[in-house]
Amino acid sequence: MSTPQLAISNEFMDAVAKLPKSQRKKVQEFAKKFRADPKSSAINYEKIHNMADDRVRTVRIDQKYRAVVLHPDTGNTYVLVWVDNHDEAMDWARNRTFEVHPETQSLQILNVERVQKAVADAEASQATQDALLPQDNKTLLSFGIPPVLLPAVRQLQTKEELSQLQNVLPAEAFEALVWLAEGESVEDVKQYVGLLLEEESQQSSSSENADEDLAILKSQSTRRFSRVDSDDELDRVLSAPLEQWRVFLHPLQQQMTQQSFAGPTLVLGGAGTGKTIVAMHRARRLALNLKSDQRVLFTTFTKNLAENVRSVLGTLCGDEINRIDVQHIHEHAMSWLRNAGPTQVASDEEIALAWDQVAVDNPTKLETDVLRDEWFYANAVRGITDRDEYLQLSRVGRTPSLSRREKAAVWKAFELFEHALQASGKLSWVGVARKAAELSTNSSSAIYQHVIVDEGQDFSATDWRFVRSLVRAAADDIFIVADPRQRIYHEPTQLSDGDVMISDRIHRLQINYRTTEQIRRWATGRSSDLVTTDLCNSPWSDIATHSLFSGPEPVLLEHDNQDEESQAISDLVKRLKETVPLDEIAIVVRAKWLLKKLKSTLKTNDVAFTELDGDTVDGDGVQLATMHRVKGLE
Repeated sequence: MSTPQLAISNEFMDAVAKLPKSQRKKVQEFAKKFRADPKSSAINYEKIHNMADDRVRTVRIDQKYRAVVLHPDTGNTYVLVWVDNHDEAMDWARNRTFEVHPETQSLQILNVERVQKAVADAEASQATQDALLPQDNKTLLSFGIPPVLLPAVRQLQTKEELSQLQNVLPAEAFEALVWLAEGESVEDVKQYVGLLLEEESQQSSSSENADEDLAILKSQSTRRFSRVDSDDELDRVLSAPLEQWRVFLHPLQQQMTQQSFAGPTLVLGGAGTGKTIVAMHRARRLALNLKSDQRVLFTTFTKNLAENVRSVLGTLCGDEINRIDVQHIHEHAMSWLRNAGPTQVASDEEIALAWDQVAVDNPTKLETDVLRDEWFYANAVRGITDRDEYLQLSRVGRTPSLSRREKAAVWKAFELFEHALQASGKLSWVGVARKAAELSTNSSSAIYQHVIVDEGQDFSATDWRFVRSLVRAAADDIFIVADPRQRIYHEPTQLSDGDVMISDRIHRLQINYRTTEQIRRWATGRSSDLVTTDLCNSPWSDIATHSLFSGPEPVLLEHDNQDEESQAISDLVKRLKETVPLDEIAIVVRAKWLLKKLKSTLKTNDVAFTELDGDTVDGDGVQLATMHRVKGLE
């Protein structure tokens, strides 16, 4: 018989998070002893009176607290599902059923009282309009809806009624019903919720295992159950019980972290869909499979996000963290240049001065600000490196239109700009990335086995060429997560312009875990007329997304001037602080110059604030920041 295994549930994590810190330490110590030998005679199992399910027991942590365990009759996976005071733990267990769903084969935990109420309400209701979900019972069951809840689901007439079942249904069942209620096809919904994944074919199906053993491994079960294979992992999991994203992933997120891809791969997702989480889990998974002298690079576009990722990976990983480098893309490029000799990057003022020198002998009829924009488009956005490429470059949609002769003159202006920068001994950031790519390409061997890119929508073509140079073309070489709707730095760049060829390796995350459905719908509606393409020129606007939790409708306050706006913001903060701590309120503005009036108004109204700038960390008072400062850190 195989060695006993320990699994924990997301509800156990919820319970641990509610415990006093001193008690959490006892739970961690108990869990490690329990994992070492759940069959030890020292484990004090206690049956629960009036409990229909004989597999459920409690075990003593101390004189006051007990953990609830799903104790298999013949299998080898012991599941910690709750922890509480003795009597409360008993009551919690009596009010739960633990069943393997007959269709999805996933292990589900149901709240008996909530189920009974939902069924009773359904029986008492009288339909006044057509059912919300016309699918037959077999189809509904195939999405993991517990048979006992079919009558309640059958009686649904509105999306609002469906939302009331969120805390009754298992997560996969509720998610599927939300998509079906939106009119999505059955096949598409199976794809969205991960039912089409064939993970089971890669997993053991030993006859020694009980149903629960196999059920915990099912893709739908990984939303709420996770096996823990070491004491170190157990410590990391229980030390931050509120951060459940470190343990429990949506099946599609899990697939993105574990699947092997034949080459560069792109994962698209809207705000709050867990792109960075997927990227971090994938970095960890890849690092676990590397030798001690091999490395993964995790790179992103901003310094602040890179620092945050580095910190979070430190809590997510064990020793494999030593095989993961985390740097924002320009920091990493600079490391290559410094190794080759002293390097200085031109400031915005020095860039402007170089263009002023172009104006002295301007070979075109264009203003220097137009030339500067065209230079960035050609060099950064499109990755053009020589005159002939530029002369052949299609500029459809750009203004002003340029003839071939005019483009030749523009390229001459570009050369004058580059000469002016060279004379100053400085490089632009585009030049830094280009030079770093040359150095990396000419190095004797690739440093990295894998590169993970976050916030990929903000990378330029020169950045992508640098990324491409850092790793040999092979399976799992480059993994990119991006959201084209969150691009705020420059025009769209196609990956192919940076020599990164995605082919058909495009995947999507469609569930929003951070934003309420009301906010998502409001924001999407305001941008619905925009034509947004992803990094491979496929239509992004056609991708369905949905949030699984609700909240109040967003409120839009519009004012004629900044004085009125700043005062309205100050008044709103003063109202909010009656129920919300100030340091849990953030005010985000488009640009730094907008903060001056706002800070003055907040001071006048005695509202404490901290401005997040550079390396500043969260402080007392309401948090002020530009959208660039908080990019990726929402």
